[in-house]
Amino acid sequence: MACSLMLVRLRTLLEALLPSRGPTIENLLDRLHHDDARKRWEAAEALAPHSDNATVAEALIEALGDVHPFVRWQAVESLIGRENERTLDLLMEALASRNLRRRSAAADAMGKLGDQRATSSLCRALTSRNAEVRCSAAEALVRLGEPTTLPMLIKVLGDQDACVRRAAVSALGAMGGSEAVPLVLTMLQDNSAPVRAAAADALRSIGDPSAVQPLCQALNDRDPGVRWHAARGLAEVGDVHALPALRALLNDDTEVFGVSIAKVALNATEAIERRHSGRGQAPEVRQS
Repeated sequence: MACSLMLVRLRTLLEALLPSRGPTIENLLDRLHHDDARKRWEAAEALAPHSDNATVAEALIEALGDVHPFVRWQAVESLIGRENERTLDLLMEALASRNLRRRSAAADAMGKLGDQRATSSLCRALTSRNAEVRCSAAEALVRLGEPTTLPMLIKVLGDQDACVRRAAVSALGAMGGSEAVPLVLTMLQDNSAPVRAAAADALRSIGDPSAVQPLCQALNDRDPGVRWHAARGLAEVGDVHALPALRALLNDDTEVFGVSIAKVALNATEAIERRHSGRGQAPEVRQS
């Protein structure tokens, strides 16, 4: 035991005294241009601890335009991993570049960075001709959660791209109040299932009782994700009138996010019963 401890201490001492045999920053910067996407990805990851270095930050900004999505994702993660006062400025420049991949990744990074100064640039990006850029900008604005951007996001509820519409609906759920419910309800009829699912989740977040009947109807949606989110929403806002529709899903074993619709419906049923038994009201639908 003592011998093993001594060996560990010796190894630690040697590692501290001897120069590292790993790649230098210069080597890693070169690897960002390697033909193998995996090498570029690994280089972007290894550069994360050095992203406060101006040269490294600029190289990672360039990597935001990489043809491989994993490399772009890692460049984003590495850029935002360490505090650098120039990062936002570099990202704003990237958002205005001609490389659409770089613009989209820059918008994503700005959302993750969480700096409210990015809102104006992101709002302008909502008008891009490229759907991927618009989607990344909308999702970034949802992350930033600045209420003053809500009017701009409402304008893109009718965007031709479903990703943009979904992000706009999510924004209404995150930043809107009861006044946003009518807008969200219209999106429950969208032809895109992810948009309808986002609308159901937004209604849960807003928590307005007027959403009960529309959410009950959404329990019959052909898409399991919509049914799952509708049941989850009713757990928050549902009343006894939602119980029959929820009980009809207790045999739906379709899983979403690893949890069956039946389980979510059961949780919603029990939540409603607890709420109404606490009010002295029987947990059954009253006959008129």
